[in-house]
Amino acid sequence: MKRTAVFAFFMVLLSAWPLWALSEDDDVYGEDAIQRFNDRMPDKPEWREQGLVIPPYPRDADLIGIDIERAGFPYRVFVDGASLSVGKDDGVVRFTAVLRSRSGVDNVSFEGIRCTQHQYKRYAYGSGGKFHEIPHSDWKWLTHSRQDIYRNVLADQYLCPLPTGDPVPQLLGKLKKGDDRYIFQGDLE
Repeated sequence: MKRTAVFAFFMVLLSAWPLWALSEDDDVYGEDAIQRFNDRMPDKPEWREQGLVIPPYPRDADLIGIDIERAGFPYRVFVDGASLSVGKDDGVVRFTAVLRSRSGVDNVSFEGIRCTQHQYKRYAYGSGGKFHEIPHSDWKWLTHSRQDIYRNVLADQYLCPLPTGDPVPQLLGKLKKGDDRYIFQGDLE
């Protein structure tokens, strides 16, 4: 029994010896090659949000109804097709959302969704036929809370991921079609 324990101890020492023999500067895992590769890659610019232009207040004729298949969600949801845009520099999908209660009262907000981050931002809220900008609004994570239901449906079924080419007509087509069977041009490649 004692011989087995001594033998096992020496085997552990022998197996660890190559690690002790290395200096701190030895590149055992080839990490230097990875760093040299990364050093040759162009720097990816830090993401910056482009300037904001708040659209005109939505008209009923431009509203596109969105099916929110959630029992108990108290609003009918519309997207103002005239306000839909995708930032060329920042990739943010911006739109006006209209949440209409059963009694006909509208909750209007101009919002943006960052598909790559699964985040949203409210830029302005609407009342009295005009928008009121929200100063210092921050990006927030889309959650599974009741208030984010429509944003999640928009992001997951209609707006994200962004299609290739000119995304706005394709996104409008998908919203008007009313389901996720609309095929983006980029999906065909």
